[in-house]
Amino acid sequence: MKALKLKTKLLYLLLLVGFGLVVIGLIGYINIQNIKRNMDTLYFGSLIPLNELNTITATYHNDLGSSVYRWSHQLLSDEQAATNILQGLDRINHLWTSYLSHDKHPEEMAYINYTEAQIRSIENYFMQVHSTVSDPSRSHPISLMTMDENIQSIQKTIAQLITYEYENAKYEHAMLLAQYENALMQLILFLGVILALVMGLAWVIFSRIEIQQQQLIASSETLKHLNLKLEQASYTDSLTSLFNRRYFNIVYDREFKRALRSNKPFVFMMLDIDFFKQYNDTYGHIQGDVALQTVAKILKSTLQRPGDYPFRLGGEEFGIILCDIDCKNAHIMGEKVRAAIDSLKIEHKGSKILPTLSVSIGGICITPTLDMSDDALIHAADTNLYAAKERGRNQVVFGNKL
Repeated sequence: MKALKLKTKLLYLLLLVGFGLVVIGLIGYINIQNIKRNMDTLYFGSLIPLNELNTITATYHNDLGSSVYRWSHQLLSDEQAATNILQGLDRINHLWTSYLSHDKHPEEMAYINYTEAQIRSIENYFMQVHSTVSDPSRSHPISLMTMDENIQSIQKTIAQLITYEYENAKYEHAMLLAQYENALMQLILFLGVILALVMGLAWVIFSRIEIQQQQLIASSETLKHLNLKLEQASYTDSLTSLFNRRYFNIVYDREFKRALRSNKPFVFMMLDIDFFKQYNDTYGHIQGDVALQTVAKILKSTLQRPGDYPFRLGGEEFGIILCDIDCKNAHIMGEKVRAAIDSLKIEHKGSKILPTLSVSIGGICITPTLDMSDDALIHAADTNLYAAKERGRNQVVFGNKL
């Protein structure tokens, strides 16, 4: 009878241990699945939509704005410009439809609906532009300033949506860490109960928990790695490894406000590769990408101070923000960049000014005031860039007045 009771007690202990192991296994499995689901949410729910939104922004600038700009300067035929506009609008609609196909939270629908309304408004505007371009009897020119304002407006709206998507990704990450900590506490608590009831099997239970804990830690490390890649991808241009347009908006706003507070000069330069379309036509897009990467390397090697920020704004257009520098030295820095690229002597048979690759730079150096619009500096730099092109390219045009 005593032996039977002992066997019964042992059986109960084994059943309890088995039950405990099953519960631990289920907890571990559920939490691993939750981690995987959140990893998928962060990657497919944040990275891909960010790429789609960034591509939409680039399409407005590179496909639509660039086509109209080149058409207005008779660098593009009416037929080609009209075709480019339709293709650009079609690409934007396709990307927007793809973006809407991803899971959305109810609270972000207001952002999305507002952005879609803006996209439709800009689409109507470019359809009007298309009609004007296609009409040989047009009686008035297209206002490039109005087009730039429309493009900047939609890019600003999309940038706000990108910021929301990024903040949502951070929120999902925080929720994942909270779930991980909660799961870990459950495992530790259940382990204490098992240890108190079955001291003789404590090592077995501990080993099982340790294995699953390592799995959770490994999953957490994988998630951190993916999150770091996501953050880097959202701030870095994939072709040149320079900061991208999204990070430019962040740094520009931050440094503009810092210069305003400290009453110090704010320097912004825009750099454009001369006759880059002809370069691509002559040497192909692969070699064109190599040229972009080469320019990016020059920017990195020349702008090495802690307050130097080089960006790829899109296509062959680059941006430079310089902090803690006076206007004279900023102009010298821009000339160094231009000269460094010129000294490479990269063959460019399609150039109309030199047999080698060159760049034009437009810059603005000014101490911000409270009544000054940050967009005005971008416009001033763009105006100076245009002046550099008008004066023959391969030069730096700098200003200190809006």
